[in-house]
Amino acid sequence: MTVKRKISRRDFVKASVVVAGAAVCPLFISSEAFGANDRLRGAVLGVGGRGNHHVQAFSKIDGVDIVGTVDADLNRANSAAKWVKEKMGKDCGAVQDARKIFDDKNIDFVSIATCNHWHSLLGIWAAQAGKHVYVEKPCSQNLFEGCQLAAAMRKYNVCIQHGTQRRCDFGIKKGAVAWAKGMFGKPIAVKAFANRPRNPMPFLPDAPVPQNIDWDLWVGPAAMVPFSERYVPYNWHWYWNFGNGEIGNNGVHYFDVCRIGLTQLFPDLKFPKNVVFFGTRTVIDKEHNYKDAAETPTVMLGICDFNGIPLIFQSCNLRNRNNEKWNPREVGWFVTEDGYIQGSTFHSNSGKTEPVNIDCEALNPGDIFQNFINCVRDNTPDKLNAPITEGHFSAGICHLGNVSYRSGSTAPLSACREAVGNNPIMQQTIDETLENVQFCLPELDLNKDVSWTLGKKISINNDTFQIDGMPDANALLTRPQRTPFIVPKIE
Repeated sequence: MTVKRKISRRDFVKASVVVAGAAVCPLFISSEAFGANDRLRGAVLGVGGRGNHHVQAFSKIDGVDIVGTVDADLNRANSAAKWVKEKMGKDCGAVQDARKIFDDKNIDFVSIATCNHWHSLLGIWAAQAGKHVYVEKPCSQNLFEGCQLAAAMRKYNVCIQHGTQRRCDFGIKKGAVAWAKGMFGKPIAVKAFANRPRNPMPFLPDAPVPQNIDWDLWVGPAAMVPFSERYVPYNWHWYWNFGNGEIGNNGVHYFDVCRIGLTQLFPDLKFPKNVVFFGTRTVIDKEHNYKDAAETPTVMLGICDFNGIPLIFQSCNLRNRNNEKWNPREVGWFVTEDGYIQGSTFHSNSGKTEPVNIDCEALNPGDIFQNFINCVRDNTPDKLNAPITEGHFSAGICHLGNVSYRSGSTAPLSACREAVGNNPIMQQTIDETLENVQFCLPELDLNKDVSWTLGKKISINNDTFQIDGMPDANALLTRPQRTPFIVPKIE
């Protein structure tokens, strides 16, 4: 049965995008809903903890209906669809394969909250189908993928919003502008902190795939491995095949904050001149010789050179809750000779605080979700507060840090300290990190008993997005493709 409806402005815009394949019947939207042409219809891809937040946030925006939930774990897709029906009184379909929604012309946008290794490919497929895209951070599992997703926004003329929601915080923007203008002293550095305590990852065996999970879809663009509860539902973050470690999980937010300030100084800023990172995977588990089943570092420090301004990174997943001296931070700082700005507050070296009062261009209205919906309605990608064209550079710093680390080798702690340079802010950051690690592991000699990995110092060509002269490191900017989950190069 074909249901006729008027062509809205939104449909006219989408008609300009050429999508291969024959038209199919709508999967998620009943014919009774077709009269409301002013309403936007979306699907959420990946409905775990963050994805369920997406379902709820979009459902509560006026004029927006979530009509589809997608997850390789069908139980999760069904549970999210049930919430929409019970709480919002709306019909919502649930499927495992996201490809089933891209041919449905009645879906205007998708919101992606899957594992990192799926982010870019789903976003590209959606853009090719004329859908607008909200994609969680980091937008990519590697640098190549992020570049293609950013190119897809430009090529297909759709909105692609990156889930770095601090770009909708006007206080952070005011702090960035004040820092760049030197209102509180000469700008000398930016700092990104991503410290969150994590439990050791247990040694779990491979296992049969549960009936509710399509494992081939779950693995998707990654290399196929046997199913294990090591990965599902959350701890995939700590394995290189699927995730990016804490630097990609939360560090991307604060690299993005730092870049807000850096782009005030350098408007054409892309990637840093060079980066060098070091760290270790050590856990609080004496029984297993301070080792666990995961791969990504639990302690990671690094420095990136942005035209002479260092971006300094600190991440530590170790915390003894009795250590009152250690103040885990997840934040970005704009550092000056006289102190630092956090958000819209200046903290002087003497311990005093002062609000940042400065007139600067306002942000486009709405939180990260509302701003996205506003831009979808008006077809105005240029008014996104967190466009993928910025987000992929912030995610790219995570990838460069990981490439440095993964292409490195075992080295003494003294060599690691020397490699990152004698910048006093960097060295102080190392000192406070090691103090916390020592407090958590008092029985260890951090110089002798901990295996440190010193990453290579790498430079990326900002025109080719390649690491010249370092084939091993360059290979980590992408990964082998697995049919049919191929991330295309967008020309």
